[in-house]
Amino acid sequence: MYKIWLFLISRFFFISILIIYKSARLKIINEDNINTIFNKGTKGIFTFFHGDYLFLFPHFRGRNASVFTTISQRGDYLSEIIRRFGYRPYKIPNRGGERAIRTMIRAVNDGQHAAIVVDGPMGPYHKVKQGAIIVAMKTSGVIVPIGLASKWGIVMKRRWDRYTIPLPFTRAVIMIGEPIHVPMRLGEDEIEIYRRKLEERLIQLNNDAKFEIGN
Repeated sequence: MYKIWLFLISRFFFISILIIYKSARLKIINEDNINTIFNKGTKGIFTFFHGDYLFLFPHFRGRNASVFTTISQRGDYLSEIIRRFGYRPYKIPNRGGERAIRTMIRAVNDGQHAAIVVDGPMGPYHKVKQGAIIVAMKTSGVIVPIGLASKWGIVMKRRWDRYTIPLPFTRAVIMIGEPIHVPMRLGEDEIEIYRRKLEERLIQLNNDAKFEIGN
C-alpha cells in the first residue's frame, strides 16, 4: 500500500509542479553562468535556499544532476518526484554531518552535477552550512548560487524555511549568480570565509529576484 501511495502522490505533485511552471511568466537572469558550466564539462554545485527551489526542478529538467533528500517518508516522496524530473536522488541522514558530505562528494566524483539546499534540512532559515564549500573543495566543483522569487504564492509561515508554493500564472524570476571557485586546500577559517561569501551572495540574489519581480 505504501508503494501505491508513493506512486500516486509523487505523480500528483510532479504534474502539479509542471502545470504551475508552464503557466508561470518566468524570467531567467544570467543563465549563461550555468550554461558555461554544462558546456565546459565542469562539475557544477548548484546552491539555493530550502524554501525557494520549486521552479528549478522543471526548468533544468533532464540535466545530469544529483539532488539530495533526507532518509524519511518525506524524503521518499521527494526522491520519486526528483526521479520523474530526470535527476538522481541521494538520501542522506536528517542531521547528516560528515556522512552526508561524503555522499555528496561521491556523487560529484561519479560525474554528477549536484544540487545542494544549503540551509537544509532543518535550518536555521537562510543560514548556509559548510557542506557545499567542503564538497567544492574536495571535488574541484564550481559553486553556482541561485536566487528565486515569485510574485504570487502561498508562504508557509509556520515552517522554519517559510516554504513558498507559487500559484499558477505567477510572475517568477530565477537569478543565477557568478560562479564561486573554491581552492582545493582550505583551513577552517578560510572555509568559514567562503561560507559567509556564499550566504551573502544567496541572500543578495534572492533580494535581487524580488526586486526584479516588483519592476
